[in-house]
Amino acid sequence: MSKNNDFHDENFIEERPHGTMESLLAATMSYRFGYRFLQQDLLTDPQWETVRDILERYFGMKDVTTALRYAAERVHDGLQRNPGVHVSARCRQDLDSMLCAGGDDHRKGTGGGVAGDGKVENTVPPSPGEIARHGLPGGVFDVLEAAYEHFDDNEGLLRIAVYAIVSDIVPAHRYLAMAKDLAGDEWPQTRDYIVELFEEFDNKVFIGRDNRNVSYEQLLVQEQLGDAAWNYLRRRKPPVGGCEPILMSDSVEDWDSLFSTLAPVAALSQRDAVVSMLMHPLQDADGDLLHEDTEKNRAKIQRIFRQCIRFGARDRAVQERERLRMMYPRRPQLQMMLDNALEEHDDDAS
Repeated sequence: MSKNNDFHDENFIEERPHGTMESLLAATMSYRFGYRFLQQDLLTDPQWETVRDILERYFGMKDVTTALRYAAERVHDGLQRNPGVHVSARCRQDLDSMLCAGGDDHRKGTGGGVAGDGKVENTVPPSPGEIARHGLPGGVFDVLEAAYEHFDDNEGLLRIAVYAIVSDIVPAHRYLAMAKDLAGDEWPQTRDYIVELFEEFDNKVFIGRDNRNVSYEQLLVQEQLGDAAWNYLRRRKPPVGGCEPILMSDSVEDWDSLFSTLAPVAALSQRDAVVSMLMHPLQDADGDLLHEDTEKNRAKIQRIFRQCIRFGARDRAVQERERLRMMYPRRPQLQMMLDNALEEHDDDAS
């Protein structure tokens, strides 16, 4: 990139620091329209004000409740929850990885992703070309964040972070760190506010197959919010039998992944309920797990028993083993695998 002063115009300000998202937007624009935007303000202050006012009205971002109500209305009308934001699980994972891999921008900013030690730092992808290929992860939502950054509007940035967590905008790791950083000593109150908002809007914003919220799940795990994790799991429990998940890809692995992530947290305050949910598929003799005595089904049943024991409910595991032994006396391999699961725990405890 040339350092020639021909790139300078009336907007140029020497060594003006950009925030993370403003730098990301400048890099994207520079890749498309010329590198001058890396050396000067992307927009004039009046132009930033206009962009901010338009997008605040577009998203309802003057307050988070209004913004979530707008999102719920879009979902109700069959529109995308967050227009311009990448929504597929695969795309969210790819973008998260890309943003995590990047280093600091050439200018020091103010917000960003999560480093290995959990601190908030700049997380800008490694090259403008890669940014341009992927596009802005949050679409025009990121432009509004850049406008708040430009005016050092921490209240606006906190609204952005809270809304992003509740509505699941990529990258998941970034907005949680951003909310903690901006809330400071008031983080416990902000965290409780996020939970209240999610409880209010969950069944309005997350409906049908696309009902997982990776950002909120990270909050539940990091903050060890047992009751909130139980409520989240309970609302996403598969139908009777546990064999027809209602999550994004219609596969048993989706429910297994969600349960494995949140059940240990939910068990902190709702152990008996979590164990009952875990054992629920074993109560249906006509369900997939018990109807056929296959190696795959036996492995799944053994995994259920191991999880039950890890949650501190060994007595319940023994009870279920005896019940299955009476129901299926001609399944010696299943009985042996369940015995092994209990013996493993006894060996570890001794």
